[in-house]
Amino acid sequence: MTHPLLAIDNLSIAFRQQGETQTVVHNLSLEVAVGETLALVGESGSGKSISALSVPAAAPYPAGQLPQR
Repeated sequence: MTHPLLAIDNLSIAFRQQGETQTVVHNLSLEVAVGETLALVGESGSGKSISALSVPAAAPYPAGQLPQR
């Protein structure tokens, strides 16, 4: 059995704005195997960019696991 190149498990991303917490990504889970291609597709403001930025842990996230492989 091969291990995924990237595995995200229940990732949530939130920001504080004007004293309130705004969760912009809710419980994202995915796996990408070696040789696979992933496309993040969605409406404007749906969290695609911030989800992609979180892969190398460049963005803060309050919940979930992002193990390094």
